[in-house]
Amino acid sequence: MANRSFSGEGTKAKTIIIAAAAAVVVVIGLLIYLAVKSSEDNRIAALKYRFNNYYPSTYNTDEIMDEAGDYDSDGITNKEETQFKTSMVSADTDSDGLTDKLEADYSTSPVLNDGDGDGIPDGIEIFAGLDPNSLISDGTTKDADRKFTRLIEFDEGVITLTGNANIFAATVDKLSLNAVSANAGALTAPYELYCSGGFDNAFLTMKYDRNVTMAAGVTSADIQVYTFDPYLKGYTGIGGTVTDQAQSVQCNLEGNCVFMLGANRVLQQAAEAYVSGQLNVHLIIDNSGSMYPSIDTYKSEENDVKFKRLSFAQKFVTALGNTVKFSISTFTSELNTLCTFDADKSHVVQAINSIKQIGADYDGTRVEKALIDGLNSFGDNTISERNVIVLLTDGISTDQAGYTLSDIVTLAKAKNVTIMTISLGESYDRELLESIAENTGGQYFPIAEAKVLEGLYSTMIASMSDDIVDDDFDGTPDSYTLYDTGFNPDFNGYSFSNFKSATNGTLDFGMVMLARDWFRNCVPDSAGDPETGNNYTFEGTTISLTDVLRKVILQTMQTPWTRPDNYLDFMSSGYILKVRSSEKTAATQRGWTTITIPYEESGTGWTKAEILVPDHQNSTLRTAYSENDYAMIRAIHYYNSFRDTGKSFSLNSEDDLNNVKSVLATGTPIVTKIFWEDNGQCYSRYVLMTTLRRDLENPNTFKIKIYDVNGESLNTITMNRTIKISNNKANDYTYSATWNNKPVSLSCYLTDVNN
Repeated sequence: MANRSFSGEGTKAKTIIIAAAAAVVVVIGLLIYLAVKSSEDNRIAALKYRFNNYYPSTYNTDEIMDEAGDYDSDGITNKEETQFKTSMVSADTDSDGLTDKLEADYSTSPVLNDGDGDGIPDGIEIFAGLDPNSLISDGTTKDADRKFTRLIEFDEGVITLTGNANIFAATVDKLSLNAVSANAGALTAPYELYCSGGFDNAFLTMKYDRNVTMAAGVTSADIQVYTFDPYLKGYTGIGGTVTDQAQSVQCNLEGNCVFMLGANRVLQQAAEAYVSGQLNVHLIIDNSGSMYPSIDTYKSEENDVKFKRLSFAQKFVTALGNTVKFSISTFTSELNTLCTFDADKSHVVQAINSIKQIGADYDGTRVEKALIDGLNSFGDNTISERNVIVLLTDGISTDQAGYTLSDIVTLAKAKNVTIMTISLGESYDRELLESIAENTGGQYFPIAEAKVLEGLYSTMIASMSDDIVDDDFDGTPDSYTLYDTGFNPDFNGYSFSNFKSATNGTLDFGMVMLARDWFRNCVPDSAGDPETGNNYTFEGTTISLTDVLRKVILQTMQTPWTRPDNYLDFMSSGYILKVRSSEKTAATQRGWTTITIPYEESGTGWTKAEILVPDHQNSTLRTAYSENDYAMIRAIHYYNSFRDTGKSFSLNSEDDLNNVKSVLATGTPIVTKIFWEDNGQCYSRYVLMTTLRRDLENPNTFKIKIYDVNGESLNTITMNRTIKISNNKANDYTYSATWNNKPVSLSCYLTDVNN
């Protein structure tokens, strides 16, 4: 009995041991599996992380460097720039005032700003008549210790500057500031004297117009030189000797500053009114026969048969705040006031709409008289407030009352009114309209077609808003706004980011160009190219071209397929990182297709990756998503087909910058190509230039605000101005730009879509 019991217990023990061993094996196997799984998960996570870091760069377009070209227009080919290790995107690599090409003529280095180390850039030494390769050019006195005198003339005076040779890099810039132009006490425009190397003395002689001062009730005893503080928007009188017979004021300026002539009794009071926000606006609209159909008016130019001028006026009035009072008038030979200054926008809009019932008037286009009468609509009680006239005309003035530009400017100063002018069509007196705006502190907007006019209101409002801004949102102003189209990406941009297609690696050109035209209200309802079959139509969709672009929501762009990490199989074997088969099948059924992009990952063997993209040529998109999606995606592709076409120019010189200003001044954002080089490879990206600003402290530093459909957080291009020495005269500037911490060149495209 005892033996049988022992044997049974042994069998039981063996069973327990076997079970325990099996359990250990299972646990060990599970642990091994979990370890392998964890290792594999970590590996996949690492692969996904590296891919996600790489993928955004695929929205940059690879460029083949044009070795015979000259990207920065400095006279040196791109191939030579590479050999010499100078910049392909900046004409003056070392920012010394000598272009890279000119450095050889003076035996100076194109990559060394100050060859002799005396603190004076090489180009400035040449302008001053010094030897950039010698510390003592005359053999007697160190170049750094020599004193010079330089006269700097500007529109309303002259500065006699003394100091070392660095004064030849000094600048005097005319500023266009609403805070100053809206001030009845400002007798001249504000100017900024700036010299990075400092100076010993600056003696200012500034002119004023006695007719303007007399009309404003200002005597010579009231006039003095003021400096303007952009941070406080305040003025400080620094005196000056007034010579009434010569109509001039003279004084010394202390250091870099913004200066102007002002009337002591008026300046401070008007400054307070500007800060208060009270604004009176008189809209004066040309209602001559040339606006109407030729069937109604013989030989009419039919500049606005659809009354876009009224749509512009309505949007302009509606968008401004409740502290604004409006007066509405039409004019031909006489000013016809439909609404006196009123803050009730319903009354104002009603007056605007009544213009349709008035009909055309055929009795001339008397611009000067309309402005004189419009200026007189501002009473004595508004002089301490901010006042603006907006005049829109499509014709050359037929005024015979004898009013002159001087009469208008003098009365505008006396009434404290800024005049903004808009020309419509092709027959107008640009010089007159531009001069009226410039001399009263306003802005001139030349508009070629009425359909573009409707979208001008946001630009007008931007130009009237405070132009001293806080660019980096730290609570302190840091920039002057020079030109602002009013394009706001939060409203005028897309609700989705850039995407790829089967025919294009990136669609950024088409997207920003379409956004530009949408903002200008000039996107055709439909367009097409019969040769390529590239076309689109918004007919049959619920998309309204009068809505802001942000309201267009595409279902296609809400799917997980817009993110490759959502569908790529990071366990792929072979040389292609593939889309998971189930995802590929599902996407294909909904109008998507696959493309391959270059992608190398160490240890995987991958040299390419598959990407899912919406196929704009596949009508399945229409049924799988919506007619809106299909039309919008095709429209983007159609606009993208104009890539690198039309008129374009690089931004390298003062003339180039003036071209940029002239376009932005019309309220039109500029399609801009950013080009850069990285380790021998060239890339580009298209963005939309919307705003031009200038640094508050340094007039040689500009800030270009851009809309980038690739969704980059950085939306500013910094551009630096360097004085350009040519034939021993400083008569131009070179411009160099940086974006995303890299030097870039900028090319501006003025391409238009033919309707």
